Amino acid sequence: MNIKAQNKKFLKLLFVVKKVAEALSRRIKHNRRGRSRKFNLFQIIACLVYKVKKGIKSFRELEYRINQDIEFKRAIGIEESPNYSYFAKLLRKIEEKYMQDIREILIAEIEPDISIAIVDSTPLRSAKNDSEAKIDIHITIGFFRGYKLHLLCAGKEEVIPLFWILTGANEHDSRQEELLYRAWGFGCEIVLADAGYDCSRWFNIANELKVKFVAGINKRNMKDKNNVSNSFRSKNIRFLETEEGKKLYRHRTKIERLFSKLKGEYNLENVRLKGFRNYKRYIDWILITFLFEQPLRKLEGKKFSSAYEETINNFV
Repeated sequence: MNIKAQNKKFLKLLFVVKKVAEALSRRIKHNRRGRSRKFNLFQIIACLVYKVKKGIKSFRELEYRINQDIEFKRAIGIEESPNYSYFAKLLRKIEEKYMQDIREILIAEIEPDISIAIVDSTPLRSAKNDSEAKIDIHITIGFFRGYKLHLLCAGKEEVIPLFWILTGANEHDSRQEELLYRAWGFGCEIVLADAGYDCSRWFNIANELKVKFVAGINKRNMKDKNNVSNSFRSKNIRFLETEEGKKLYRHRTKIERLFSKLKGEYNLENVRLKGFRNYKRYIDWILITFLFEQPLRKLEGKKFSSAYEETINNFV
């Protein structure tokens, strides 16, 4: 992708950011007292998306890069970048008060088919001297120190993140029942998961919520799959042996391809980061930026793809 095409694409992305920021402003009850802010929500959020797309590590670097980027400043209507300390202050407020609203507005704009949802987790290694990181073992990378991203996404056609939780690496997948409740809240009819979620607790909750839960078979501690005490787990095993079950369960691998895309294209795993709060902020804005790009994809008439795309490294 040449620089001119990158610039055009980024301008379209800013259009989506502006549209969402305007929708967010309508939700917020403004206090009319005091001085007006120097920078509006659109400008701040646009700068944070710029930070993700450029792979910028710190607010100091972000301030410097924006001040060097005349075209970007012109596009969002500022003469100079916000100060790095101002970024940190405003970001805390956005994360505490508006992050959920931004996510809801974006999902409503994308309008994904949520009849089928998928839950899964992926390991995220952090800096070696990260005192807050936890140690765990993963089937692919072995022992690692860091965190774990637990993700709920729409999975029938487009694979769209709906809700996510960051925990220490040693938090087991089956303990994240909130994802199942969130799926119910979104109105998902079917939830797919791998064998790490194959436990009585998840099946019992799904039954109470009237959500069809389909999980891979956890063969650990299972002497005989034909003699499983929990009736819902037993029914799940039989369902996975049918053609319908096999066809439905194949959707589950879509979330694994999404994780690969996020790690390859967005650098989701940052081995230089340390501290839970820093890693959570980093993950949140990558996923929010990914969501910002989905309405743009629809505007361009492109189908959803888990393939890597060239990132926008030049906007000059």
